[in-house]
Amino acid sequence: MGEVYNNGYPTQYGNILRLTGTGDGEILIGWSGVNGAPAPAYIRSHRDTADAEWSEWAMFYTSLNPPPDSYPVGAAIAWPSDVTPAGYALMQGQSFDKSAYPLLAIAYPSGIIPDMRGWTIKGKPASGRAVLSQEMDGNKSHSHTARAQDTDLGTKTTSSFDYGTKSTNTTGNHTHQFGGYINSYWGDSNHTSFQPGGGAWTQAAGDHAHTVYIGGHEHTMYIGPHGHVVIVDADGNAETTVKNIAFNYIVRLA
Repeated sequence: MGEVYNNGYPTQYGNILRLTGTGDGEILIGWSGVNGAPAPAYIRSHRDTADAEWSEWAMFYTSLNPPPDSYPVGAAIAWPSDVTPAGYALMQGQSFDKSAYPLLAIAYPSGIIPDMRGWTIKGKPASGRAVLSQEMDGNKSHSHTARAQDTDLGTKTTSSFDYGTKSTNTTGNHTHQFGGYINSYWGDSNHTSFQPGGGAWTQAAGDHAHTVYIGGHEHTMYIGPHGHVVIVDADGNAETTVKNIAFNYIVRLA
């Protein structure tokens, strides 16, 4: 065992323990710069050949000398469980004690953890957005074109039907009135004169009817080229989504 002082070791002052054998190993315990502060510790080794190089110094981490944060305090972490691990909190819009968690307060100075339920994370654009600002769902502005294809239905023929020969109603029967008659003054029975005011009538006559031939026939109806109104119905979900898997977002308390 020996001491090290500013001679290329990873700590400025400390004690070194060398373990020798077929291969060699060294453990270095640094001296704390502040009374009661945790001491850094390092380890290295080399193989059993004379020209073998020492490995790089590797630091020991302890509960009092934890490793640097691999995930910064305040970062949202996707967590695949409803059970929150110790030292973490679900991100549900709740407040926290800034004095108890000063590192978290640096990330969220308002003392409020963002509510990440139902939200995704998006990289902040180069302009127009602030960190932690919200953006509601929406579609990119776009348009549609739609048309009904023109179809010339031409001239169509209706079905044929034979109406046969039809008769009109019978009508036209009538009579005429004329005055009484007297013989001529000269006794000529071959000449007759009439006097007005008599009550004589001619025999009724004149009834007749007509027949109208209709026969088999058909009609044509012109339709021609034309268009139709097209209605595009609404479709889709209540909000814009992508394929996704649901995780809880958690954040480390520190």
